[in-house]
Amino acid sequence: PQHQKFQLDGVQHISPVEAFNLLKEDKAMLIDVREKEECEVERVNLENVKNYPMTEIIDNLKHLPEDILLITMDSIGERGTKVANLLNIQKFKHVANLDGGLVQWRAENLPVENILPDACGCSSCCS
Repeated sequence: PQHQKFQLDGVQHISPVEAFNLLKEDKAMLIDVREKEECEVERVNLENVKNYPMTEIIDNLKHLPEDILLITMDSIGERGTKVANLLNIQKFKHVANLDGGLVQWRAENLPVENILPDACGCSSCCS
């Protein structure tokens, strides 16, 4: 990854711009692994985005398609990397983590819906 320090062997990473283009072409699903309260602050509001928090992902594997790229996303890339690793272990063939998470997505001026504009869900980089 280029925009985050945390990585695990075997986990692929994808840039936010590349992920956005694949989502717009219906060639990927973005799995937001942040907790529900984080998504109530801001979220990526596109057609192919699902919120399956990291704490609930194992219960939602049956809802994940196996024929398109699954892109995991959290705030900064750490939880997304862990969930991508889990999906690899569960034999999903097309998995990548969003490099740098939502922080990098926002930094590249990709669309984010600010539900609570005066709050930030990243918990570390903003004040």
